[in-house]
Amino acid sequence: MKYIALLLMILALSGCSFKEVKPTNYYTLELNSKPLTYSKSQKSIYIAPPKINAPYDSKNIFFTQKPYVFESYAVNKWLELPSLQTQSAWYDAFKQSSLFEHVALQKNTNSDLILKSHISKLYHVYENNQSFAWIELFVELFQNDQRLKIFHFSQKVLCDENSPYGFVKASNKAFESITFELLNHLSQTI
Repeated sequence: MKYIALLLMILALSGCSFKEVKPTNYYTLELNSKPLTYSKSQKSIYIAPPKINAPYDSKNIFFTQKPYVFESYAVNKWLELPSLQTQSAWYDAFKQSSLFEHVALQKNTNSDLILKSHISKLYHVYENNQSFAWIELFVELFQNDQRLKIFHFSQKVLCDENSPYGFVKASNKAFESITFELLNHLSQTI
């Protein structure tokens, strides 16, 4: 009888260890199409690492169903920190646009312009049985330590599905739109 009770206890405890562990899905912020090509200026630009509100600069993907209450998905994460992804995607877009003679990710005293940015919102919003990707950021353009221009971008894009993947697709659409709009503003400014 003792052995049967012990055997049942071992089986019960070992049954708990057969819990299925779901694999983590990793996503990136990326541009799906190429930016317009502009006539090349003789200027160079340094893209500073974007500042991002502390909670969003993690590999967690955040969502909210109630105002000011944020949660993160358990098995859906960013591949890299959003600040690094933004800087890298902008570097590629700026290079492809041919707007600048030289684009730098490392601070260089020879850069004519400095682009600083601050991402204030990057999360998945659920409202009235729909979901949205919300990205909001501010961009400052400096020349010789003087601020030339400030740009504000805010995009709230409807997701085509109420899932983390739907959020990532909508985020990429918003991010692409913001990037191309930024390049257009810069082409008119420099």
